[in-house]
Amino acid sequence: MALTRMIGLFTNLFIYHRVSFQFVKAYPNGLGWGIIVVPAIGGLLIGLMARFGSDKIRGHGIPEAMEAILTGKSVIAPKVAVLKPISAAISIGSGGPFGAEGPIIMTGGSIGSVMGQFLYLSAAERKILLLAGAAAGMCATFNAPIASVLFVTELLAFEMRPRSVMPIALASGAAGFIRINILGGGAIFPSAAQPLLNAQGMAVGLLFGVVGPAVAYLLTKLIYKSEDWFAKLPLHWMYWPAIGGLAVGLGGFAVPQVLGVGYDTIQGLAVGHVALALALKILLVKTIIWVVALGSGTSGGILAPVLIIGGTLGEAMGMLFHAPDPAVWSILGMAAVFAGVTRSPFTAILFLLELTHDMQMLLPLTIACMLAYGLSALALSRSILTEKIARRNRLITRDYGIDPLALYTLAELALEPPVLVSETMTFSELIRRQAGEAAPAEGFLVVSADDRLIGYIKHAELWKWVYSERASYARLGDHCAWPLTTIASRQTASEALTMLLAVPEQLLAVVDEQHCPMGIVTASMLLRIRERTAEEEHSRERYLTFSWMRRLVRWRKLAIHSMREAEREGE
Repeated sequence: MALTRMIGLFTNLFIYHRVSFQFVKAYPNGLGWGIIVVPAIGGLLIGLMARFGSDKIRGHGIPEAMEAILTGKSVIAPKVAVLKPISAAISIGSGGPFGAEGPIIMTGGSIGSVMGQFLYLSAAERKILLLAGAAAGMCATFNAPIASVLFVTELLAFEMRPRSVMPIALASGAAGFIRINILGGGAIFPSAAQPLLNAQGMAVGLLFGVVGPAVAYLLTKLIYKSEDWFAKLPLHWMYWPAIGGLAVGLGGFAVPQVLGVGYDTIQGLAVGHVALALALKILLVKTIIWVVALGSGTSGGILAPVLIIGGTLGEAMGMLFHAPDPAVWSILGMAAVFAGVTRSPFTAILFLLELTHDMQMLLPLTIACMLAYGLSALALSRSILTEKIARRNRLITRDYGIDPLALYTLAELALEPPVLVSETMTFSELIRRQAGEAAPAEGFLVVSADDRLIGYIKHAELWKWVYSERASYARLGDHCAWPLTTIASRQTASEALTMLLAVPEQLLAVVDEQHCPMGIVTASMLLRIRERTAEEEHSRERYLTFSWMRRLVRWRKLAIHSMREAEREGE
């Protein structure tokens, strides 16, 4: 709500030259040609804030939140929590073609991170506070509690576990409850679109499942081409947002509807009330100025522009194909482009359902979003949200799967049988015993009289005693300098790998329920488990064949032949 009020304040200051916190559109206005310079002034202010405040306010905020989680221990500077919403309000208030959702996600995450920094928390626990703040911010903006949970989980959590999902959901629910009591409930963009639930209607969903990722591909390439172009300018990056602002001003002068967040445009698209000519103008101009402005490094979100681009494309296609309800095509266009851009199909489905409260769109939305997600993953190695991180040489994956190390216990592994030696044995006795035999790779396990594990002797350490005068009376138990950490055979390979990271000797002694040694496990042994996973991914086998059908045909032919022979004999 505070961000909405700030956007209203700066819109009134920049566009209408008055002091008011009322949320208003940036058009129609009486600035004429003057509208061209207004976004440039806003961009210059943002550049100054980024240079002398924090450069983390540049961009739409989600890659920065990802990077803080992955490499920064979920620590975000307090000034980012203050500067990010102010910069976003200036950007949108001066006519920037952005939404408030990206900045509010970053702002909510920053607040959660700052709260966590006052407490004695681990990086994982601090991450949960960051995610909870981000989900609460998105829910407060769009009144979409379920989509907010999915968005944060799919994009930022990098896990789906009770410890993270539950706090995220509770924070989103609390934000939704407060929002309803302050701003009211109901759909943000109510719609009553009537999709055709027949083959023709499903074909429309399939169509957008192809069109959506194509648009996502184009937008991703254009945005990073724009960033590359700005990087070649002989100017400090502080001035880039002002140049992007000039492009926004020119676009806003030509088509005023592209200025600002454009929530009224999204509402018009959701009910199919945008004319074809206007939809095409908004589609073209909004895409150009959004690509240029975002590439310049200004502050603003991506979700609302993506919805407008996808919605105007869908509306135009619906009218060109004489669809009975163009609003259906608009909503499918929004969802498919959203799924292709963000690679978050479940979020896209639930987001559009919660924005419109139109449950009849569930089936075509599912078809369009899932197909768009799959084709986008094939066409693009990284999305808009992860490409920026990849350009900083930090590659991340969005694939979720079970850790193969968690599927096996140590008892199931082919451990090398331990070579046990008594603590009372001398080094000379052990050397004579090993003469002519292959020594164990990991050394010897030293046990007491009751088979209790005491430690181990490295193979290299043993041969230091070959020429020692004390070897004939020095006992192994007195010189066992490396006590081994033990692990129960019932524990998983994943737990063993975690323990290995904490022990200096980089190996563990596996013991049974009676605490008798079963063998030694090392990291290299555990990593061989991944070979099984690779084999399951790439090795193809067939267990069932259709040979029984051939046998059935053969038996039938034999039966027919026998019947004919019997008939001949009867004649």
